[in-house]
Amino acid sequence: MLLVVEQLRRRVPGGIGVTTRGLLGGLARCITEGDGVDVTLLASRPDVRLVGRAHAVGDPLARFGRPVLSSRLPRPLLTRAWDHGLVHAPGGFDVVHSVSLAAPRPRRSSRSGLVVTVHDVAWRRHPEATTPRGLRWHEAALIRVRQSAASVVVLSRLVAADLESLGVDPARITVVPGGADHLPDPDPGATDALLARAGVRGEFLLTVGTLEPRKNVDRLVEAFGRVRPSLPGPWQLVVVGPEGWGPLPTRPRQTDGVVFTGAVPDPVLAELYHRARAFAYVPLTEGYGLPPLEAMRAGTPTVVSREVPSVHDLGATEPAPAVIVDPLDVDDITSGLAAVLADEGLRTELSARGMRHVLPRTWHAAARSHVALWKALR
Repeated sequence: MLLVVEQLRRRVPGGIGVTTRGLLGGLARCITEGDGVDVTLLASRPDVRLVGRAHAVGDPLARFGRPVLSSRLPRPLLTRAWDHGLVHAPGGFDVVHSVSLAAPRPRRSSRSGLVVTVHDVAWRRHPEATTPRGLRWHEAALIRVRQSAASVVVLSRLVAADLESLGVDPARITVVPGGADHLPDPDPGATDALLARAGVRGEFLLTVGTLEPRKNVDRLVEAFGRVRPSLPGPWQLVVVGPEGWGPLPTRPRQTDGVVFTGAVPDPVLAELYHRARAFAYVPLTEGYGLPPLEAMRAGTPTVVSREVPSVHDLGATEPAPAVIVDPLDVDDITSGLAAVLADEGLRTELSARGMRHVLPRTWHAAARSHVALWKALR
């Protein structure tokens, strides 16, 4: 089968990139156990500016141990060519699966089954947090998926319900939750150095994500500013993640006690989760939400937006493994932060609930569900 991993060519692969790398790790285990399928990766040509001239003769995607087909076209041109049907998926594969809405269509004569992963419909839920160009592209891409015969993979029941309301046949939709076991072993030394450079001493609240309007970091910063005077010491909010699009989420005068680190290596991120007194993640909307799962796997109590289905999906019946808040209500976020930072009994309970919640969420399980779907489409 052919797995279209164009998202891994982006400067900021984001959550889709993390999901794709996790899936590839799970597939590697399936293949080792004899429960996999032959997988080839498809993407645009490598961008030397992103991977470095030392890698120009190779392809960084080769590190996943699978054959790689690289187009001669660069990423922007290839995506447009797919959009307009000027370039089709290579033939000879039983199944073509794109990990995002950037998906090539098989030729009319092809017998390949088509699968597309739809991570969210955020541009529909909060168009004000999407660029006009992004809104138009996503809308057109969704129409192509809806009008095709493609099977659709989603990570949550929330996205499945959204797609059904937008006219996608529920029989075409498969829900496959993402894993939480993708981070490597922590690196305490590199984390010490990062925190020292950032001037972070003592306890801190952590948040992780690409800095863009949908992530709602401005309201989180405002809520932290309200709760900080009541804390036992000058605790800080550490914001980890690369810049996406749009203005910085806060103005300098609003960031007292807030540290922006930018993106950090995965071993450092793993250690930050372990060291944080608490974790907060309050996006306006989310199709799944990996960072809270990463924090829970480290045993860190969390505050999470009610719009994060990896923690609070449709139909959930068990007690929430996090403090759930309204992302539009700064007072509610403030109350959630105060509780999870100060209430020791609640912190202990949330830590235990969170670790139970993530225990079954593995990339091996996600990969096995993908393999079952691909085999059914042959």
